[in-house]
Amino acid sequence: MLHTISPQDMQEMERAFLDGTRYPSILLMEHAAQAVVDALQRYAPKGSSVLFVCGGGNNGGDGCAAARIWMQRGGKADVWLMTSPAKMKGDAGVNASLLNVCGAGMTILYGDAPEIPQDCAAIVDALFGTGLSRALEGTALSAVQRINESGLPVIAVDIPSGVDGATGQALGEAVHAAATVTFHRPKHGHMLFPGRALTGELIVSDIGILPEWDGAQGIEVLEKADASALVPMRARDAHKGTFGHVLLVAGSEGMAGAACLAAQAALRSGSGLVTAACCAPVRLPMQNLVPCAMARVVCSGSALDAGASLALYNLAQGKRALAIGPGLGMDDGTWRAIAQLIAGDIPKVVDADALNLLARHGGKVGANTVLTPHPGEMERLTGAQVEDIVASPVEYAQQLAQDMHCCVLLKGATTVIARGEDVSMNITGCEAMGTGGCGDVLTGVIAALMAQGMTPYDAARAGALYHGLAGEAAARQRGSRAVTAWDVCESLRIE
Repeated sequence: MLHTISPQDMQEMERAFLDGTRYPSILLMEHAAQAVVDALQRYAPKGSSVLFVCGGGNNGGDGCAAARIWMQRGGKADVWLMTSPAKMKGDAGVNASLLNVCGAGMTILYGDAPEIPQDCAAIVDALFGTGLSRALEGTALSAVQRINESGLPVIAVDIPSGVDGATGQALGEAVHAAATVTFHRPKHGHMLFPGRALTGELIVSDIGILPEWDGAQGIEVLEKADASALVPMRARDAHKGTFGHVLLVAGSEGMAGAACLAAQAALRSGSGLVTAACCAPVRLPMQNLVPCAMARVVCSGSALDAGASLALYNLAQGKRALAIGPGLGMDDGTWRAIAQLIAGDIPKVVDADALNLLARHGGKVGANTVLTPHPGEMERLTGAQVEDIVASPVEYAQQLAQDMHCCVLLKGATTVIARGEDVSMNITGCEAMGTGGCGDVLTGVIAALMAQGMTPYDAARAGALYHGLAGEAAARQRGSRAVTAWDVCESLRIE
């Protein structure tokens, strides 16, 4: 399992390690530079000319040391410096001064950056590290623009210059890297967009900090092996009752497909039984498209109404998990039908129209609940603006989870799952999943995992990962433009 670390925690931990062990700080810089050159060798031919663009701080020092090592391995180095070596302090100044000994071509930039050297095979971006908190300007901005215009592969040191290491936000113009070499642990900004896209291939390198000095919690990033360990083993003598019964409350006239997708996803994710509680127009599509699910009509109209409340309550008894929301519609009567279930204690996932109704009417949710909003639904639940939610998804997911006393899964290209102090990010999935119905599939997956005994938080984390992997598999099979939510559903493989 990966764990990110905030730039502030990384800085404090590194300082504590150096102070507590008397480990020479210049050795950390040397290890970092060696890792950068190791990565660079995958993008630039041996002996080729590389441009190193270096700031005046430790990130620039890493770049200067990498330029020296590149030359020691037989390559050629041109170095752009934002300040003279004499003005660079500490280890960065030492490594900048050593470039003269190696005979590197150095240019100190005072105005606009010059043209990229014609024989340049790649660029190392060592302008700014993860602590940057303001937009680039002046000479640094000009250098970044030259880098991005070059079309050459760029290796970023720690994080692409111009990206906020804590939030992943681009602070104006930012470097577009082919690969980023970061140190010790990934930073939050490597996992959150747009920083994740600007990072390119992420390479996490050990620079010698001993594990016992790292007590920072960070944010976990679940990997497939971690999710597999969370999913309960299936006994050889198990039966359909062993794997739980999901009650799906979904669908309305014209939106039966949402209910069918969620039901099929629950079955594909291992639920022993699935019953769809629905209005009359949903029953026939459900039984035609998802024959392994049961359908119970609780309302004769085109959408659930208040009269369905008692029937839903009775159907919910004995169920291991509920899935409420896909395609329900927005009638006030529908809210009166589902409000008691949402407030109840049966483990459940609440999605789509049920979230919008919850936002409109208010009320509590049971503690064993997973809310799965996308940013637009999150806006209605919290009153925040979509652009603010997208910029700070971790903070908004944590706050809503705290306010509602439940688990929140905030959908996005990087999905954030929060419950209490626990926070996780999911980075599986792809652009092929930008199609109607994929959220309904996720609802079914999470409900099925809860029905098999997983906690809401674990079901949400594992469900998001497997849902993303299914999207990636569907894209490989059909190409990203042709994928439908049904393809994602049929590509689910939970093991």
